[in-house]
Amino acid sequence: MTAARILMTGSREWSNGPASVDALNAAVNLLGSSSRQATLVHGAAQGADQLLDAAAKHLGLATEAHPAEWRVHTASCPTWCQGRDTCKLAGHRRNAEMIAAGADLVLAFPTHSYALAPGENRERTSRGTWDCADKAKAAGLPTLVIWGPKLFPFGDAGLELLTRAAHGKSIQLGPAGEMGVVDAWLPF
Repeated sequence: MTAARILMTGSREWSNGPASVDALNAAVNLLGSSSRQATLVHGAAQGADQLLDAAAKHLGLATEAHPAEWRVHTASCPTWCQGRDTCKLAGHRRNAEMIAAGADLVLAFPTHSYALAPGENRERTSRGTWDCADKAKAAGLPTLVIWGPKLFPFGDAGLELLTRAAHGKSIQLGPAGEMGVVDAWLPF
């Protein structure tokens, strides 16, 4: 068994505890690790981050929190952001830092689809989740999206990971390259 670093990103509206536990079990299994050798990296935000942190601790995973520094502005902040009490870009900076630190697998827990539907309220989206998933995919990290009871690959590295797992378990992936979360973590 090998040590595993699992980065998660998720919506502040995510509240599915059973799917969170199943996804963590799946991630550990997909990486050939054990709970005692895995670390969950998260952004310490409300919603998915807190829920997954609790689930990880319950399963015996170590956790590593990276809270955004909302009151810190940097030279890269645009002028419109400089005079505000909170930096609108702090979450994006935090996501980029977590990805730069590296991970063996990224799990994304959005509550809204990738693209906005016509007329959809931009305030109630999973923008930060998708931004982090996009950055992870661009960095070549295997990225999986938890949507319903399935793991969907988000990029080639995620598809490669699920393809290897499916081959090893002699199961078929779905038409989008997806695998059932439970199929991914059951040991057979």
